[in-house]
Amino acid sequence: MIRSTFLFLLLGTTATHGQMVLIAPGTEDPGELRFNPTFIARNHIAAMVGERLIKRDDRPMSPQREKHMYRFDGEGRTTYANHSYGQPGSGRDTTSVAVTFDAQGRELERLRNDLTGHFSLRILRDTQGRPVRQTYARVANLGTDRYALIPGEVTAISDEHYRHEHVNDSTTRQVFINELGLPYREQLRIQDHLGYLHIIEDRYLISNRSSRITFRYDEQGRLSERVEQPDIAQPRMSRRTWTYDSAGNVRSGTLWHDDEHVQQDEYVYEDSTLLLRGRLTKDIKSGIIHVVRYTTEFR
Repeated sequence: MIRSTFLFLLLGTTATHGQMVLIAPGTEDPGELRFNPTFIARNHIAAMVGERLIKRDDRPMSPQREKHMYRFDGEGRTTYANHSYGQPGSGRDTTSVAVTFDAQGRELERLRNDLTGHFSLRILRDTQGRPVRQTYARVANLGTDRYALIPGEVTAISDEHYRHEHVNDSTTRQVFINELGLPYREQLRIQDHLGYLHIIEDRYLISNRSSRITFRYDEQGRLSERVEQPDIAQPRMSRRTWTYDSAGNVRSGTLWHDDEHVQQDEYVYEDSTLLLRGRLTKDIKSGIIHVVRYTTEFR
């Protein structure tokens, strides 16, 4: 565990209320920071900016040329994320994602910008809000500024379709269809009678290879464990666990690869405002602690 005295000296005292960080079941990268739209909107937060530092044993804290910025709309949704590395202004190793939403508040498009260009992921949904088509394309920039897109020719890279099926009261199936109109993958989602998602299982129809993600919750319905098996025919797995304070703030997280504990996370909040002040990630093998300190901008 990261010592509490180190946390106090680095970021100040910790909070006991609030739910700014969102930990939810799904197929997304569980290590990626996500914010709770309800908390963001209620507190009129416009942006969060993070700056990374590194702490090695017997060495002082070392700032890194790495920054992370998140912008939110009035509904608390993340509309823009920027991750920059290297000398500020150089554009080296900088990536950004701009997200737009439809009239119902559902994600419509993700526009990614990195050193290789601009790429669009556009989502078409059915009347129930389920994705039925995803088109991934490269968008040419007619301008000379890579940060200011003037859209030009759009080149489709992939065009994937989905079909949704109701299996029973607890299980739904999503069928993935390739550009030839043929199914190649199916995904089962299994939830309990209360609506908690417990299993996501993927099966590739040609090879019959299957993967599985299993979720567990604490007695207050918060996600407490995520176990991922990339191939259920193999013994390999990764496991993440989370703990919370009495008000629902995520306080810590662990990452295990099989039986090896490889990573420990700690989250630090403001006492009075409940805002996230920092996330500390310790690499267990090397002992190096990666720190991201956050500042908040309001509307």
